[in-house]
Amino acid sequence: MLINRIIHFLYSNNLLNQNQFGFTPQKSTTDATMAAKNFVDEALNKGQIVALGRLDVKCAFEAACWPAILKDMKNCYCPRNLYNFRRGYFSERTALRHVK
Repeated sequence: MLINRIIHFLYSNNLLNQNQFGFTPQKSTTDATMAAKNFVDEALNKGQIVALGRLDVKCAFEAACWPAILKDMKNCYCPRNLYNFRRGYFSERTALRHVK
């Protein structure tokens, strides 16, 4: 129920773009892969050079800057119940930096 409210808020306020695939209804990793493939195909057909990189961010959510997320939620006039839920959720967690 919570994710549905968040998604509704994001779509209602035009806060998502077409390049957003994660946590988006009716979009999958296959859609993201096909969008990348189409982008590369179009560029190659125009004779352009294409460089493609991949980044896999393990535990990205756990290392997110929560105060900044909350500030952005507040600045976007996120409904109070969602903001308060997230504030409580973040207050019970800590971020650790893993160095190899």
